[in-house]
Amino acid sequence: MRKIMSIQLVFCLIISLLIMPLQAQASEVLEMATGGSVSKVTYSQNNNTEEIRIYSTSTKITKQYLIAPEGTYKNYRLGFEIDNADVSKTIRFDINKGTVVQIRLANMSDPKRTSVVVETTKKPAYAFSVSPDGKSIILTLGTGSTSGNSPGTIPSASPGTTPAPSSPAPSVSATPKPSTTPVPANNSGSGSSSNTSSAKTSNGPLSITVSGDTCTVTLKGITLTNTQQGNVPRFELREKEKMIQITIPGKDTRFTEGFLTGNSIIYGALISFNNNQNSTIIRIPYNNTITYSHSVSGGNSTFVIKAGNTSVPVNNPAPSSTPVVTPKPSTQPSPSSSPSPSPSSSPSTGTPSLDNIKAGNDDKTALIITGKNIVDKYNQYKDKIIVDDTGIKGIVTFMIPNSIVNLGNDSMNINNNLVKSIEFLSTSTSSFLSINKKDANMKFEIVAGSNKDELVVAVSSGTGGSAASKLVVIDPGHGGTDPGAVFGEYFEKVYNLDIALRCEKILKSKGINVALTRTTDKTVSLNDRVKFANDLNAYLFVSIHNNSMPSGIKGSMVLYHYTSYRGKPFAQIMLDNLVKDLGTEKIGIQARQNTVVLRDTKMPAILVEVACMSHPDDLALLNTDSFLQKAAESIANSIIQILNSGI
Repeated sequence: MRKIMSIQLVFCLIISLLIMPLQAQASEVLEMATGGSVSKVTYSQNNNTEEIRIYSTSTKITKQYLIAPEGTYKNYRLGFEIDNADVSKTIRFDINKGTVVQIRLANMSDPKRTSVVVETTKKPAYAFSVSPDGKSIILTLGTGSTSGNSPGTIPSASPGTTPAPSSPAPSVSATPKPSTTPVPANNSGSGSSSNTSSAKTSNGPLSITVSGDTCTVTLKGITLTNTQQGNVPRFELREKEKMIQITIPGKDTRFTEGFLTGNSIIYGALISFNNNQNSTIIRIPYNNTITYSHSVSGGNSTFVIKAGNTSVPVNNPAPSSTPVVTPKPSTQPSPSSSPSPSPSSSPSTGTPSLDNIKAGNDDKTALIITGKNIVDKYNQYKDKIIVDDTGIKGIVTFMIPNSIVNLGNDSMNINNNLVKSIEFLSTSTSSFLSINKKDANMKFEIVAGSNKDELVVAVSSGTGGSAASKLVVIDPGHGGTDPGAVFGEYFEKVYNLDIALRCEKILKSKGINVALTRTTDKTVSLNDRVKFANDLNAYLFVSIHNNSMPSGIKGSMVLYHYTSYRGKPFAQIMLDNLVKDLGTEKIGIQARQNTVVLRDTKMPAILVEVACMSHPDDLALLNTDSFLQKAAESIANSIIQILNSGI
């Protein structure tokens, strides 16, 4: 019996010795399921090499780039994009073995693709290949690998150039880190790195410095005031657009139009001259949320900007009768917080063609912008496009919502018949496309192209951006079973409709495209009014009302939604003209938060309170035909002024 037990012990010992190496080997394989067409990621080590496998239905890599350490960020970031792929959510796969710290994956759109970032403690020598069964991408790091693509493996989208991801890659931590200019992979396999473009951090009196997670913006010799109006150098926070805008009256010739680079907190600065406003405009777009301080010392203005975990409060105008409450920030985490690599300081050379943009090929087409179903998106959001055209130095900048297209960050020489070069910078909400025109007097506009996936930056036809081409929805307030304000035999709904019908007639006589939410005394719900305007993709919404105010108050007032930066100047234009044309008192413009027709319309919207029915003087005016006609003419002229304002 003892002999049998001894044999069993020896047998178990042999089995355990055989199993241990297998367990040790298995422990070196780390795996994470990701979901989506990218199903999982694995990491393993074999002697001096490390292997990352990405199991995906698509194995086509469209871009790759390497970002070197900078500032407090000590690790390298090897990034690439997998075409036509997706993950179920943003992935952070902690490795902390060998040289690999973390693998991150995030979805990108237009076109659909997955961004992958591999963070390493050492500058990686690497090679890509596809598994024999074609079901996974293999990234090999270490001895025997080359920096860049191995011959006969996955081709890079733009060999020899500096590829830049067109949207932020997911971050390793909650605290954003400074970005760097991407270092391109060396496709020659020599192992030497290509030259990188230096960051552009100063422009005349403006400079940007980065220290850790803090970004300092300095304007020498310029004292800024925190206000949204006035003929003084000023700044304002535009929380909805995620930017700080600095406005300097007149053309400040110390600045050169163009971009400065930033970090993961601010994307940089866009400097341009706005002819319509006769002002030099500096836009500082930021990622997610920020906290900032502004100080003035010795005539210099300084902003110290850091990442924030709550939204910076909106600077509201004078309080209305209903308090305006700053909305609470979303608790939903942003899918990504690392920046896109900063744009190159000088245009890249070579064939003028990138993922979403290429040069035009005739005397009318400056550029072609592509994206899946981009025309449908353009038709839905074209009213959100902002155009800054200098008309002096030949620089025009289009601010395009990312809901239409995300152009990424880059620059390129064009040198066709219309354009010298372009630069583009993308933030979390918008893409800034800056075009250096060959003819400074040439006007450009964005129009639908020859198919549903193509937009064209074309020579303006003279009508595409004109007031006549922009639809205005006029909304006579109340109606039917909703009389509005009632004073004896006088119903507000009657005055509202009368003024609206007169205004429609005036605008149509001037060639303006107009639609009314009601043309008779019928009941129309607030949501139906909003849907009517949104379905028509209107450029401007104007709701006409008359007021009821506390005793002794009379005059005109105009309302706008508190986050609409175009609604506010439009409201000011309307109010100033009403007071001038009608001789009414100026109650003022006021911001509203929960007024349905201002809050839920997709286009800029204002609500006009022509006069106060509650005051006998104003009510007497409303009961004269001449006053109603003057009110209609004033509103119509203001609408035309707004359509042509370029704001």
